[in-house]
Amino acid sequence: MTSREVDSRSELAKWISGTHVFPADRAALLKQAQSEGAPDEVLDLVGSIPDRTYENLQDVVDELG
Repeated sequence: MTSREVDSRSELAKWISGTHVFPADRAALLKQAQSEGAPDEVLDLVGSIPDRTYENLQDVVDELG
């Protein structure tokens, strides 16, 4: 894993992590990120994932590759 990938995942976790968030679909994760004031880069990343139910942050990270 590159340092950029680590940074991206850390940034993603900052805005959508938490036990109260999951399980969640793309819309719920996007709403969570928006309500937390996530930057556009994170909103774009969350908006790019397929619309399905994610069980936890690792599930989202796995989807992103």
